[in-house]
Amino acid sequence: MPAPRKRKVPAPAPAPPRRPPPRLEYRAKDGAWYAARMALQGDSLRVMFEEFLEEFDEWHEPNAAYLASPRDVAVLRARFRPASPPLEDARCGDLRRGQPLCVLRAMPDSERKYYDAVLDSVKRAAHVTVGGEERCACRFTVRWTDGPLRGGLDEVGVDEVCCVRDSPVQDPALSEFLDRVTRSFGFRDGEENAKAVQDSPVQDPRLNEFLDRVTKSSGFCNGEEKPKAAPQGTGATSAPGSEQSATAAPQATGATSLWGSEGETAFIIID
Repeated sequence: MPAPRKRKVPAPAPAPPRRPPPRLEYRAKDGAWYAARMALQGDSLRVMFEEFLEEFDEWHEPNAAYLASPRDVAVLRARFRPASPPLEDARCGDLRRGQPLCVLRAMPDSERKYYDAVLDSVKRAAHVTVGGEERCACRFTVRWTDGPLRGGLDEVGVDEVCCVRDSPVQDPALSEFLDRVTRSFGFRDGEENAKAVQDSPVQDPRLNEFLDRVTKSSGFCNGEEKPKAAPQGTGATSAPGSEQSATAAPQATGATSLWGSEGETAFIIID
């Protein structure tokens, strides 16, 4: 009786190609940052969170009430940024006080979320080698700039720290959506940032009061343009504060004038 032939073992199916990591992160409604991908579906922008079900996707409509001005478009644009890479163990010495970070925070409901923070100080510790790899044992004190603990301090390890990158956002779907909304206001692509600045005047009562007093002392009403100064004769200009200098404008209570040297601008500091 012939020996049974061995069955040929089929070759294993090739592993599916790994999807590249997301290039962007997005600040969601809860104020935390998540890795996300963007897609245009019709006129709407769809934000899809990595490792979350579709039911958690966020949608942005071009005619939404929160996109009623160029300033609103700039605010939405600021909710996207390049993905923040984890801090490498060997690069902890590169951090500087005040550096913006994205830090993992354990929440009371057992969730773990990333919020913005800045570096306050570093408690240095000797690094160790585990499995041939350098491991950082330093502790980092951060000050939260966003999230439920905003303004508070916290101490974290290297595994909780990511470095925020200062680079432009590059995503075709996001750019097309924001540019389309911008054009609906009659602006060219990217002009909403300049318009947003114009629509945001300085709101400081003490500064405005001081400037109004100086304006009134010169015989002008608030907001009037000062006429051109009379031509000056040839010769050296008297230093501020000397007997030949012009009478100084009255100062508001709590204000201090700091005069620069010849040719420099005078600055006003309001305490």
